[in-house]
Amino acid sequence: MLVATFNCNSVRQRLGIILDWLAKYEPDALALQETKCTDADFPAEAFAQAGWQAFYRGEKSYNGVAWITRKKPDAISFGLQDGKDDKANTSETRFVHLELAGVHLLNAYVPQGQDLDSPKFQFKLAWLARLRQYLEKRLDPRQDRVLWVGDLNVAPTPIDVHDSKAIWPHVCHCQEVVDAFAAVTSWGFEDVFRKHLSEAGTYTFWDYRVPNAVARNIGWRIDHVLATAPLAAKSRELFVDLEPRQKDKPSDHTFVAVRFGH
Repeated sequence: MLVATFNCNSVRQRLGIILDWLAKYEPDALALQETKCTDADFPAEAFAQAGWQAFYRGEKSYNGVAWITRKKPDAISFGLQDGKDDKANTSETRFVHLELAGVHLLNAYVPQGQDLDSPKFQFKLAWLARLRQYLEKRLDPRQDRVLWVGDLNVAPTPIDVHDSKAIWPHVCHCQEVVDAFAAVTSWGFEDVFRKHLSEAGTYTFWDYRVPNAVARNIGWRIDHVLATAPLAAKSRELFVDLEPRQKDKPSDHTFVAVRFGH
């Protein structure tokens, strides 16, 4: 099984890049974040014509998650389903849980948090706590094969950013968010990304505002691949594909893919 994740920063603007990547690698499932369009405007037909199925929830110019698959999933649900959503902040456009071939595939776009003094940062911390509760109610890390991917807006260790001392504290790289993230991962996740790519200098996001950020490798690892032990043990390869970030009109993130085998 090959599964990938990509914050596309507008699925319509990055449609060509996404379809090219799908054709090249033929993953079993691709998680998208920040699709930035309503469901009515999602380019589902373009995916269908290329032989893919799309499952999505989105908002105009904001948020949005999707799974792209070859085969029909066994089950799919959107949102954290805890009664804490409101119209301004629905988790349905930030979280989607898909079951495929006996694996629970979780795709999340965690709130960014704006700044440390903002209510949006407290919302981010609370959102992560809600995700932990979702996991506790529905899954067992000792038995279930669970893969959690997405733009999680957390750089948990110094090697996850190009200059930790200069950046700390930041809404994606500070003690509060590191602790909140650890509270979720302690449920039973292993960092499959670092299992395969343990050295500093491997990133998944390069800010548009930083001149020549990719060439200078001034980046962050905020896109993650985590799995429960029964699945993590079967991971054989993980790679960050830098080429899409170097294309014309790219997303500020790039694809991260993981392969599982026997």
